[in-house]
Amino acid sequence: MKNTIIFNARILTMNENMEVIKNGSILIEKNCIKEIRDGKIEMPDAEYFDAEGMIVMPGFVNTHTHVPMTMLRGYADDLPLHTWLNDHIFPAEARMVTPENVAVATRLAFIEMIKSGTTCFNDMYFFEDIIAAEAKKAGIRAVIGESLIDFPTPSFHTLDEGIARCESLVQQWYGNDLIHPTVCAHSPYTCSKQTLRKAKDITEKYNIPLHIHVAETRKEVEDVTAQTGASPAEYLYSIGLLDRNVIAAHSVWLNPKEIELYARTHTSVAHCPKSNLKLASGIADTDTYLKAGVNVSIGTDGTASNNTLDMVEETRFAALLPKGTRYNPEAVSARTALRMATINGARALGLGHLTGSLETGKRADLIVIHADASNMIPVYDEYSAIVYAANSKNIRSSMVNGKWIMRNREVLNIDKEATMHAMQHLVNESRKCNQ
Repeated sequence: MKNTIIFNARILTMNENMEVIKNGSILIEKNCIKEIRDGKIEMPDAEYFDAEGMIVMPGFVNTHTHVPMTMLRGYADDLPLHTWLNDHIFPAEARMVTPENVAVATRLAFIEMIKSGTTCFNDMYFFEDIIAAEAKKAGIRAVIGESLIDFPTPSFHTLDEGIARCESLVQQWYGNDLIHPTVCAHSPYTCSKQTLRKAKDITEKYNIPLHIHVAETRKEVEDVTAQTGASPAEYLYSIGLLDRNVIAAHSVWLNPKEIELYARTHTSVAHCPKSNLKLASGIADTDTYLKAGVNVSIGTDGTASNNTLDMVEETRFAALLPKGTRYNPEAVSARTALRMATINGARALGLGHLTGSLETGKRADLIVIHADASNMIPVYDEYSAIVYAANSKNIRSSMVNGKWIMRNREVLNIDKEATMHAMQHLVNESRKCNQ
C-alpha cells in the first residue's frame, strides 16, 4: 500500500497542547501517522491529497450508540423514556430484530455516521457479531458489546446464553486492529446485582471497557433508590462497578457525591444531549462534571430516540446547552466541546493511545472538512467554525486506520442504493406482519 501525504491542510491536532498547524502536511504510512509538520512533505511514489481550503482533524468518536435502531427511526416519538421503551421499542424489537435486519440497519447507520464524520463508535445492542462484521467491511472503527439484560432478547433467551454470547464476541475480536470488544450491561434497573458483577468480571478478565446506561431519568433514580437504598451511581460504586474502564451513558441525574465518585474512579460519561432533550429526560450538568475532573465524551444514542447519528449536531448541542442552563456563555467552550467529541471519547473507550487526536504514532483516523464553504467563512477560529457553523455536508472525506472510507462525499465500502432499498423492504415487510 502506498504512503499517503495530505498537504496544504489546516490541521487541528487535538493533542495535549491543542496545536493548530495553519498550513501543514500529514504523512501516513500503512495505518499510522508517521509525521506531521508545517509545509509540504515530499516523498517519491506517495499518494498525494491536496487539502487546500480544508480543515483536517481527528474523526468524531461517538461513545454511545445502538446502530441497528435505524430500522426504528421515528417509530415512536414524543413519549417519556419508560413508556417509549417498554410499550413501543421493546415489543417492536421482539418482532423486527433479526440477524438479517440488523445487517441492513447497521449498513444504513454507517452511511449516515461516515457522512457526518464519525470514525469510531461505541455500540450496545443485539447480534453484535453481525455489527462487528459489517463495521470491518465498512472500514469504520467499532467498540462493540452484546447488551446484557435480565430478560429474553432477540439474540438470547436466558442470561447464561447472553453471557456466553458476550464472551464469545470478546474472544472472536480481541486484539483486532479495527474492532474492539467490550461488555454491555444495559442498566442498573434492568440488570440484577449478579448480572452486573458477571459483566464486570468479564471486563476484568480481558481488560476491556464496560458500557452501561446510568441515571438517565428521574424515574430511574427514584426506582433504583427505592430498590437498593442508594442512587444509581452510588449503588454501582457500592458493588464495585465504577472504574476507569466504565462508560456511563447519559448520567443526567448525578448528585454531588456521584460526581465526586465518577471523578475519583475515573468513570467516563457518554453525554447524549439530543436524545435526553427529545425524551425529556433532562440536561446533564456537564460543565460541573468537567470542572470536577470527570472525563465527558459525546454520544448520539440510537436513532429511535435521537433520529440522527450526526456528531456535528450533537457536538453543537453539547456546547450550547450548558451555556443556557448555567446562564454562562463561557460554559463548555467550542474547544472543550470538540475535545469531548474526539480525544475525550477515545480515552473513555480506552483507545486514547490509538485515536482521538492527530499525533505521530497514532492510527490515521481523520476527517477532511471544507472550511471554504459559504456557511463557514470567514474562519477566525477553527474550533468555533466547526462547532457553531459546520454541518455534516462540510465533511468531504474520511479515513480510518490509514484507509479512505469516504472520498468527496462518496462512501466507498457500502452500496448506498442497495442498502436504502433493503431498508425500505424491511419496513414494508414489518408493516405487513403488524397488520
